[in-house]
Amino acid sequence: MLTAWPAPDRIVILAVGPHDRSAADVYALLLDALTVEVPADERTKPPCCDQLGQPPADAGLAEALAAAVSALPPRARRRR
Repeated sequence: MLTAWPAPDRIVILAVGPHDRSAADVYALLLDALTVEVPADERTKPPCCDQLGQPPADAGLAEALAAAVSALPPRARRRR
């Protein structure tokens, strides 16, 4: 499940699916939505929370990610 946090007490679910480098990989969906090339290097994963245990909330980023995924054609969203 890919999520974004517009606020510490609010979550947006961007996509649900496997994360296994298959054609249905949710990260492939996100990269398609953002028109970003798949990186050749192994991705690094940032910490999920800050020192106080709060998620990295960013309303603008959460809305931009949700809009990008929503703008994909329905066929692209279903095949993922």
